[in-house]
Amino acid sequence: MHSFKDLRSLAPLYLAVFVAVLGFSLVAPFFPGYAMNLGANFTMLGFIVSIYGAVQLITQIPIGRLSDSWGRKKLLLLGLATFTFLPPLYVYADSAYKLLLIRALGGVGASLVWPTAMALIIDQARPESRGAAMGFYNAAFFSALALGPFIGGVLYDQMGLKAPFYFWALLGTVSVVIVYRQVSEPNKVKAEIGLLPENGEKGKETLIAPGYRNTFLACCSVVLWAGVVGGFNYTMLPAYAAKLGLSTTDVGLIYLVYGGSTAISNIYFGTQADRGRRRLLIFTGCLAGLVSFALLLRAETMIQVVILFAGLGAGLGMGSPAAAAIIADTTCTARRGEIYGVFNTARMSGVVVGPLIAGSTADLQGVDGAIIAFTILAAAIVLGTLTIRDSRDRVDMQSRR
Repeated sequence: MHSFKDLRSLAPLYLAVFVAVLGFSLVAPFFPGYAMNLGANFTMLGFIVSIYGAVQLITQIPIGRLSDSWGRKKLLLLGLATFTFLPPLYVYADSAYKLLLIRALGGVGASLVWPTAMALIIDQARPESRGAAMGFYNAAFFSALALGPFIGGVLYDQMGLKAPFYFWALLGTVSVVIVYRQVSEPNKVKAEIGLLPENGEKGKETLIAPGYRNTFLACCSVVLWAGVVGGFNYTMLPAYAAKLGLSTTDVGLIYLVYGGSTAISNIYFGTQADRGRRRLLIFTGCLAGLVSFALLLRAETMIQVVILFAGLGAGLGMGSPAAAAIIADTTCTARRGEIYGVFNTARMSGVVVGPLIAGSTADLQGVDGAIIAFTILAAAIVLGTLTIRDSRDRVDMQSRR
């Protein structure tokens, strides 16, 4: 289980992640309108939104590799620093094209933060606590994602456009201070003996344990699904809610329930993942997501929608920490930054692809068509989880012989 000692040592990283995510989610309620006021049409808005994830797609893996050789803390600090100096640039942008550049730089900053933070957490967590460690990481992420839009909306309504951006910069500064003062650079590690034999060349350890490639891909598909859901929420949730006659306040409540459910379930099921049956948690979580998404077609009331989005968040919280823990156990310790660069690239692929799927299917078949397309994708991911092998199963079998 995740001991008090583990939690205390990792708390500064969790806090830094919470503060950083809270900052960039502040602007979510008004950013599309802000961009269009600067001259963006819907097509341009799509580029502005998606370039953040697209830049992460091409930078997370090389940055992850860089953290393995240069050190994680300095790259994490550099990434968090971008959350300090970029927000004021939004305030003074005078064209949509400048927003495009600022968002692209923000994508680089995010690539410096997320895989590096995940690798640092796994570096410091005990092997038997990795599920819980990633559960708390995801909880910090999603709880901030749930609170940020609400706080940003209040700041925007009460104090105007500049307030959320400057508060974001302040939060970025706080996160830099937390990491600089409280987080230590981990010692260099070598490949673990057992699952991951070296191939004979120094610095060329096997990235994925033999026989676990399909497991790695299936675990990556779990976080890809999380990204896809985020893409659906950003692009289609308002239209879906309007179709049911729900208000903007109702949409905010749905976001809050979804983010809160995801955060709480990550904590609980992260701990459960360390007790075993990680494959079952991943399969059940993805299945819960599939059922919740499919039932959106039949929802008619606000309470039904809230329950389904709570179920969707709980499914993500059930599967994600278990998938991250299995990846940690079946990949090379010395190349962990690179590994979680790939892992986060999978998530950002969903963030980029999700809106494209939602938009194209909604144009052809309406909102219901988009839900059907996402349901089919969820079913494919559920089937993919059946290929997962858990390294602990192998260890247990060996111990019984």
